[in-house]
Amino acid sequence: MQIDRNDSLPGGSLEEYLAAAEGTGAFRLSEIEILKEVLSDAFADPSRGYLFLEERLPGGELAGFAVFGRAPMTDWAWDLYWIVVERSLQGRGIGRRMLEKLEAIALAVTGKVILRVETSGRKEYEKQRQFYLAAGFRETGRIRDFYEEGDDLVTYCKFLPGEKSLR
Repeated sequence: MQIDRNDSLPGGSLEEYLAAAEGTGAFRLSEIEILKEVLSDAFADPSRGYLFLEERLPGGELAGFAVFGRAPMTDWAWDLYWIVVERSLQGRGIGRRMLEKLEAIALAVTGKVILRVETSGRKEYEKQRQFYLAAGFRETGRIRDFYEEGDDLVTYCKFLPGEKSLR
C-alpha cells in the first residue's frame, strides 16, 4: 500500500497544533519548540516523511493529533513522535482511536509493525506512560538521567505481527 501524501499532511495550521500541545500542560517549553520545528519542516516540505492523523469535533475544532513515520533503514519499524489530545477531551478514547488508525496504516504499508515511542521518565509523565501500557506497549528500554538529572528516557514498543510473526 502506498501512503497518499495528501491524506497524511496536517489539516490544520501550525498555530492550531501548537496551541493544542501547549494546552495539555504536559510539555515543557523546550518540547514545544521541538514540536514547532517538526511541524514547520512538515508544513514546508511534505516529503520529509512525517505523517499526521487528527481528530476533530463535529464543529471542526481540533481534538487531537498524532505525528508518526517510518523508522529509517528498517523494514517494518515505525516511530510515534507525538500524540496530543486537548486537555479537556483526554480520557474519552481520542488518543486510542488515533493510535488504532496509525496502527492500521502501518500494517497496511509494511504487513507487520514494530511501533516505537520514547517519552520522559518524569513523574509528570506517568499518565502518558500508563496510556502506552494500556494500549499494549511494553517498556523495552530506559536510559537513566538522559534528559537531565532524574529524567530518564523511556522507550516503549508495540509489536503487531500482521501476516508474518515478529520474533
